[in-house]
Amino acid sequence: MKSTVERICFLGKGGTGKSVIVSNLSEALNKKGYRVLQIGNDISLCSTLVLRGDAEVTPVLPSYRALYDIQLDDYIMKSKNGILLMELGSIEPGSGCLARGIHHIDELLESQHIIEKYQLDYILYDIAGETPCTGFILPIRDGVMNKCMIVTTGEFSSLSTANNLLIGITKCKSKKYDIGVIVNFSDEFQTKALLSDYAGKVNVKVLAYLDTLVAIKNSYLQSMSLYEANPKSVAIDTFNKLAEDIIHFVDSSQIQPFSQNDLLHWQKEWKRRAYQYNNGIIDVDLSQNI
Repeated sequence: MKSTVERICFLGKGGTGKSVIVSNLSEALNKKGYRVLQIGNDISLCSTLVLRGDAEVTPVLPSYRALYDIQLDDYIMKSKNGILLMELGSIEPGSGCLARGIHHIDELLESQHIIEKYQLDYILYDIAGETPCTGFILPIRDGVMNKCMIVTTGEFSSLSTANNLLIGITKCKSKKYDIGVIVNFSDEFQTKALLSDYAGKVNVKVLAYLDTLVAIKNSYLQSMSLYEANPKSVAIDTFNKLAEDIIHFVDSSQIQPFSQNDLLHWQKEWKRRAYQYNNGIIDVDLSQNI
């Protein structure tokens, strides 16, 4: 029987700050008394970096591919605050799908009773990927995940990735599935207005707008979570609230992502207005929806 641990996946374009967000959410959940396992799915092994500091981590997938019979316990490490960490790592180029490893490893978590052993409440999957290929969508299609958070910024390339991910997820989901958006670097010019307009048009919920903060950048440079590097930062309250919002988040909407043509048309109009505003051609409130 499938365990009752809640699985939450985080998707988004590289460079959105997704791993830093996931790591600080792991800390927030840990502070609330929940037992958390964070799983990174990236060649760089950087998902858990701010939680493990300078400690080296052994990735799972190379060993799994070479030996097949492995014990996941050998690849789990703990952060200073007791958060469980695992990095899937890479596979040999041209030899398979990295994203499918999520599905295989989740099966091992069940069959080897890792979830029961550590009495896990949450598993956070930090999933790398620019496009929603079949492999990345498998854990969603097969019901492995309970919730999906898409991380984006106000950059059009990032938002295009988010929209493509929404297209893939909404096409394949076979059950009620909670999907939300987290906007990072939201204090950059027109980002809040842009994402608010987008969310309204495609009917997706934005759970948080996270501003750019020096404290977060500095904690990353120190290979530390914000909770460890700067526990008095104003961003602590933001992550605590976001963690609580994700816990209780229930998506009752019918998400309708833009088609590629509609997305391009919408982006073109936003770019036109931003150009006119930047060059003093018009004095408009960019928070107004298009």
